Amino acid sequence: MLVGIDLDNTIIRYDNSLHGIAVKLGLLSADTPKVKRLIRDKVRSKHSDIEWQKLQIAIYGTHVDRAELMPGVWNFLRGLKERNIKFKIVSHKTRYPNYGNSKVDLRASAIEFLRQHNFFSATGLAMSEGDVFFLPTRMEKISAIRELGCSLFIDDLKELYLEPDFPPQTTKILFSEERNLNLPDVTVLSDFTQISNFLFKGIEDGRF
Repeated sequence: MLVGIDLDNTIIRYDNSLHGIAVKLGLLSADTPKVKRLIRDKVRSKHSDIEWQKLQIAIYGTHVDRAELMPGVWNFLRGLKERNIKFKIVSHKTRYPNYGNSKVDLRASAIEFLRQHNFFSATGLAMSEGDVFFLPTRMEKISAIRELGCSLFIDDLKELYLEPDFPPQTTKILFSEERNLNLPDVTVLSDFTQISNFLFKGIEDGRF
């Protein structure tokens, strides 16, 4: 069995770092909820899309050290490792931002974040950098999921699973708090405790 998992907003959480940077720059009031989607909409409506793009460069690149692991994701990944279940990180991420003239290497920043959080250490998850795949487009990400032969994939974007080329044999987990989504082949789970229970119970029951 091979589990594939997305990186941004699935393994790495940016809500708090984004809020802190936006407040420091005077783009938001401190009482704005620390929710990425709400922050994005406020910055775009009150300022401009350019200011939102600058914030994205900051949270994914220059200030990625302020980001955090998503609650529960470490225990989930450790659970995979302890059960000898292979897993890969598959991310839709260009090397450089698609906007402006910034030469911040977003992929290198992500790898450094993972290194700092013990993803590659022998006492941590013992992954290698070769277990992390960065793809410049969504379709190339889907191709990588297919070529790797992921039995199950976890992502926070429902649009990924709406693509007709997404491999039908891969179990689709949407990491989201949204409800009433018309996605018949997708299991929607809102935290990594639920994801752990779904997967590990499924293995015990022989569903995986």
